[in-house]
Amino acid sequence: MAVPASMTTLNLSGKFSINKTLSHPPEEILELQGVAMLKRKAMGAATLTVNLKHYKNDSGKECLSLEQTIAGLDLGVPEEKVLDWVEQTKDTKLIGTVVTKAKRVKVDEVENAYLKEGWSADTLENGCIMVHVTPEGKDSWSAEQTWGIGEVKGERRHVRRIAFTGPDKKLEHQFVYDYLGEN
Repeated sequence: MAVPASMTTLNLSGKFSINKTLSHPPEEILELQGVAMLKRKAMGAATLTVNLKHYKNDSGKECLSLEQTIAGLDLGVPEEKVLDWVEQTKDTKLIGTVVTKAKRVKVDEVENAYLKEGWSADTLENGCIMVHVTPEGKDSWSAEQTWGIGEVKGERRHVRRIAFTGPDKKLEHQFVYDYLGEN
């Protein structure tokens, strides 16, 4: 389901579910991140739901709070992203401890051409959310991501584009989400 016409990257709050038909399968990235086969298969079969809250914290900094759930899998506590490009360390149940940073950036400032593609006019105007993730203390993989409102098959959708670099492989994936309503 498309996002409301009023939704932009200035307020991405809502409840979303991954659209498996419009998204790349996650298994290959998960394998390169070291996720066990049984968990990869379970995640591929299950549906990911994301509750996203977009707000400003007490310091006036733009933030995203994500609560991700997959039927039968506990993905841990909600993830808080402050859009200030300062590294944060987070323990995840799925891929271990990661270092992540996030910021709002104009699409034309993004270096990777794949991460610049497919955005709506308002995302081009307001900027996308750039997220960088690496495992703590290792150089085994990295994921550069852009989040925003994209144009997918003629509909406005919440989209996350990922440029993943693994030990011997580079992948470009897109995850497209159905809008389920307000959270």
